[in-house]
Amino acid sequence: MMKNKPFIIWAGVLLFLVIIVSSYNVGKRSETIIIPSKEENVQKNRPFQVKTIYRLPRADQLLGWSSSDSVVGFFKGDETSERAKHRLQRLSSPYEKAENLQGIESNTSNLKVSPDGKSIAGVTVSSNKASMNLISLVNGKKTEIASFASSSEVYVQDVSWSNNSKYVCYLVIDAGQDGQTSLHVFDTDSKTHKTYLLKGFAEKDSLTGVHISDNGRGLLLTVLQMGKKESIMMGTVNGNRIDIQDKRQNSLGEPVWLNNDQFVFLGTGETLYEYDRRNGELSALLEKVAAFTFSNDRKKIAYFLNDKDSIYAGKLQGKNILCEEPVYHGTIPSKIYWSPDGNSLLVNAQNQYSSTESASARFFDDQAYIITFK
Repeated sequence: MMKNKPFIIWAGVLLFLVIIVSSYNVGKRSETIIIPSKEENVQKNRPFQVKTIYRLPRADQLLGWSSSDSVVGFFKGDETSERAKHRLQRLSSPYEKAENLQGIESNTSNLKVSPDGKSIAGVTVSSNKASMNLISLVNGKKTEIASFASSSEVYVQDVSWSNNSKYVCYLVIDAGQDGQTSLHVFDTDSKTHKTYLLKGFAEKDSLTGVHISDNGRGLLLTVLQMGKKESIMMGTVNGNRIDIQDKRQNSLGEPVWLNNDQFVFLGTGETLYEYDRRNGELSALLEKVAAFTFSNDRKKIAYFLNDKDSIYAGKLQGKNILCEEPVYHGTIPSKIYWSPDGNSLLVNAQNQYSSTESASARFFDDQAYIITFK
């Protein structure tokens, strides 16, 4: 028994140490520290690094994105028949060969693709009526949402979508009724159609567009005055009428809703502004801007500066544009579209080149590109 005593003592000491160490670690959390790679740091600080630039086939008309990796439009091909000219086509990555979709009547105009890429709205004028139609890009189904007796004095125009693709709105102007203008709004969820008479506009005012907020209550009306001066008027849907505010913002081009209370527009001094309807606060975001567009989530912006010949991309954070970076050089964009996922840009542009006879002579060649980011 005496021989086993030292062994018993050492076993007890060892057991005591195990208990002490175990009790010390009870309740402690283990942490794994991940050190980001250099490439991950660069990606975080430079989110608009260009991955690939695709040059698209010639198009008679580009309509926009139908998904995050496909665009729709009317592309030029070998076929020259009237039927081929009006066949809607889809061009998918790697954007080389167009796929034929449904036919579009030659008397259909004002085609606008929804922001989610699932539908196209357009106006069809026949011998006896003008109709507003929705065409599904998912199954090709065509739905008439409203019609009007055809007349040389009735005009259906300025089709637009809310950013969430829920509402389609457009203007109907009756020249035979002293230019009486009505706003029409179609809810794609409830399938309901509402009409509002627009009153209180001066005779010198010509309505050129309307933009509706995601909640269907806010309206931005673009107006061209007799002196060719453009401005934005704000309206609110109030029951069966629309209340128009007297206050105007001088503008160039179309405004864009950021949310149900704030919108962005290009001022006459080439400054990009953000306006808050809740408190009337006007904030300058960028200067010398010629064109701009926001991603569907309103977190990214692409723009073209007047004193540069480059397209830039950046992030909107509060009232600041961050991570600005040139993504394409040597072009004048006529239209820029963000893909639904915000990872690519569709650019309809005019490329600049100089005459071989005179380096000072500049010519323009229409071309479309898709720019993808890493």
